[in-house]
Amino acid sequence: MGGSRVYVGVDVHKNFSFVCAMKENGEIILEKKVRTEELEKFLENIPGNRTIILEPTTTAINLARKLRKKNEVLLSHPYKTKLIAESKKKTDRVDAKVLADLARTNFLPTAYLPPDEIMELREIIRERIRLKKLSTSTKNRIHSILAKNGIKYDGNLFNSEGREFLNSLNNEWIDRYLRILSSIENEIKEIDKEIRQKCLENEETVLLTTIPGIGYFSALLIYAEIGDIKRFPNSKKLCSYAGLVPSTRQSGNKTITGRITKEGNKLLRWVLVQCAFVAIRKDERFRQFYERIKQRKGSQKAIVATARKLLTVVYAVLRDKKPYISYTPTSYYGEECTPVTNWA
Repeated sequence: MGGSRVYVGVDVHKNFSFVCAMKENGEIILEKKVRTEELEKFLENIPGNRTIILEPTTTAINLARKLRKKNEVLLSHPYKTKLIAESKKKTDRVDAKVLADLARTNFLPTAYLPPDEIMELREIIRERIRLKKLSTSTKNRIHSILAKNGIKYDGNLFNSEGREFLNSLNNEWIDRYLRILSSIENEIKEIDKEIRQKCLENEETVLLTTIPGIGYFSALLIYAEIGDIKRFPNSKKLCSYAGLVPSTRQSGNKTITGRITKEGNKLLRWVLVQCAFVAIRKDERFRQFYERIKQRKGSQKAIVATARKLLTVVYAVLRDKKPYISYTPTSYYGEECTPVTNWA
């Protein structure tokens, strides 16, 4: 692969995609509609030193992983790219031509494209989440059948006693869903073994499990969603990435803070909130922090604040490659070298 730099914007869709190739001087040398299944081969045949730009959809990310072996590949940041396109290109549509031109003029805001090993961990985590959702929906179907037939049961339907009760009903549909549920649960057990093994093989995830509330699954998820901790200069940037920072607005000369932005990585934010609920039961320092916020702002804001605090601890543990030390007055975790009483 030789020659001058060529910027190739790709607008990826399910069946067909659109490609625009542009020279460094802005001259368009190619615009074409291509079948998505033929896209990889088509792009590899474009001459020159290729910089390929894609928006981060599932299909595009899978394509990017293949293309980056022989090309420079950039993922655009969807929200920021749209804002820049509106201001500089006077369009709200981010198409292949806009992607190529923004990259050519160094105005393209980029998103993180993780290495393959991180992508593989993300796939494992997402499969586990998918299986759990299937399990929940199957259980809901069984509850629905019972309600439809006016059958009540006081207790857990899905422990050993509950399943004995369900089997005793001799209901064809319930039996069918129980078989489906059993199959799903076996798959979950297998993938949980894989998650545990992956977690124990990795220095960073082992360190994360020293933090209260974080187990094998959540450690692997957090690590996979963050990637290289060095890409965040401080914990505030990481909290922003997770959407765990307050929104702000100007009113006259005042800056007013509001609810969390809920922008950023939804999966990371979700797991941190779940971990925070466990942390306040397991660790006195987290419990005190939660209770202090709860008294002033209520339980919902307190658990979100605890999730944010948990993420600052995650940042410190990964940055310093040191385990969390539970409830020691001189601990520096959370980035402040302060006693526990001032841990805020």
